[in-house]
Amino acid sequence: MLQSSELQLFQTFNGLQHIAKTHQFKAWFLDQFGVLHDGKQPYPGAISTLQKLATTGAKMVIISNSSRRASTTMEKMESLGFDTSLFLGAITSGELTHQYLQRMMGTLTSNLLLKDPPCKVIDNSAI
Repeated sequence: MLQSSELQLFQTFNGLQHIAKTHQFKAWFLDQFGVLHDGKQPYPGAISTLQKLATTGAKMVIISNSSRRASTTMEKMESLGFDTSLFLGAITSGELTHQYLQRMMGTLTSNLLLKDPPCKVIDNSAI
């Protein structure tokens, strides 16, 4: 059972701004969709908060469970008005999948996927 002093360790914050103001963290892994933007526009204060974080020397990385490649994610962020130079990069499910398949099969080409799929998950009839 938690003691009353332990309960004070947990706080609820409304947005990143409140956490950023503490200057408590030097590295930030930020989920893009639902945290920084809604897919169409940045959330209010998201861009200015990231700019302020950058001035403190904070290292920031975009993370996403999106099937898109990291470069596509950064292009999307830029199209929404984010300064992508503030980020060390992006880590996405799509990028990790691409890198894994590349390690397992060599250079990815559509011919390779059509001729010799690495597993039954890839359905040639859908391509």
